[in-house]
Amino acid sequence: MKPEEFNAKLSEILTSLTDQAKVSTILTELTEDYNNVAVETTNAKATATKLTEDNEKLRQANMNLFLKVGEVKPKEIIKDKDTTPSFEGLFNAKGNLI
Repeated sequence: MKPEEFNAKLSEILTSLTDQAKVSTILTELTEDYNNVAVETTNAKATATKLTEDNEKLRQANMNLFLKVGEVKPKEIIKDKDTTPSFEGLFNAKGNLI
C-alpha cells in the first residue's frame, strides 16, 4: 500500500467513526498490509545481511589473490642434470629458437 492510500484510509476512518463495520473493514485492511510490509522488511534485511557477508567473503578472496600475484616462487635447483648450456639446447625439434 502506498503512503497516499494509507493516508486516505486514515481519513476515511476519521470521517466514518459512527459506522463501526466500515471502520473495522478498513482497520483489517491496514493490519493485513502492515503484516505484509513487516514480512517484506524482514526478508529484505535477511537478504541484505547475506549479501553483505557474501561481499565480504569475495573481497577477502580477492585480496588473497592480489597478494599471491606478487609472490615469487623460488626456482628449483636441479642437481642431477648438467646445467651448462649447449648450442643444441637453444633450438626446438623444428629448429626454432627457444
